[in-house]
Amino acid sequence: MNYPMDVIVTSTCRHHIKRTLRSFFDNVTSSQDFNFVVNIDVLKPAYLPKLMRYLESLGISDINVNLEPGNFHEGLARAIKYLYRRVTSPVFFHLEDDWLFLKRIDLDPLIQLMHDHPHIDHIRLSRSTIPERGWLYHLSERPSEEFMADHHNVEIDGIELVQTHTWSFNPSLARANVAKCFTDIPAGTEAEKYTCHEYAKRFDHDGCYLYGRIGDSAAVKDIGRSRYSHVTKKIGNMARAMMSRSR
Repeated sequence: MNYPMDVIVTSTCRHHIKRTLRSFFDNVTSSQDFNFVVNIDVLKPAYLPKLMRYLESLGISDINVNLEPGNFHEGLARAIKYLYRRVTSPVFFHLEDDWLFLKRIDLDPLIQLMHDHPHIDHIRLSRSTIPERGWLYHLSERPSEEFMADHHNVEIDGIELVQTHTWSFNPSLARANVAKCFTDIPAGTEAEKYTCHEYAKRFDHDGCYLYGRIGDSAAVKDIGRSRYSHVTKKIGNMARAMMSRSR
C-alpha cells in the first residue's frame, strides 16, 4: 500500500477552503503521501487569485479551474465527474471546501481495512451523532419514517464501524474503481443524490459505512451549507426521538 493517496477537493471559490485544509492537515494523518486534486468552480471570481496563491503555497498544483460553472448542481456534477476520473490511487479521500474535523483521524487502519476487505467501498465521517437509523435521501426529498433504514454496528478486524445504506460526499474514504462507475452523471443532476442512487442500484451489497459506533458524536462539522440546516436539524430530531423510543 505504498502509494500516494489522492485527496479530491471541490471548491466553489470561497474562503472556507482555508479553514478546511488547515483542519485537515491538523487532524488527519497517514503514513502515505497525499496527492491533492482540486476542482474550483468560480462562483466568486474576486477570490480566485487569492485562492490560487494559497493552494500553490501548499504545493498543490493539480488544479482545474472552471470559469463558467453554471448553477451549483451543474458545477458540482461536472466537478465530481472530473475528479473521479482523475483518481489514480485504489482508495481516495473525498473532501469538499467547507468542512472542519472535530476528531483526530488516522487513515492508515481504514485504508488497510479497505485493502483487506474488498466489499468495503466507502467509509465516511459523520457530521452528527450517529443515529440508529439513516435517511435514504436518494429516494426522498425530505426525511420521513417511510424512508428511514436501520444502521448496524459491526466490528471488522478490530475497527468499529456502522453499516449504513448511502454513499455520501461527507469527508470520506472511497474505493476508486467503484467511484469511477458514477462518472456518467447527467448535466444538472444533483450529483450526491445521483451517486447514492446509482450505488444502491448497481451494487448488490451494502458496502457503505460510518466510522465509529451508533451514538458516537460527530467527527466533522459542515461550515458552508446553512441553507440545509433546517433539514439537518429535522433529521437529528427524528433520530434522537427514535433512539429515545428504543431505550
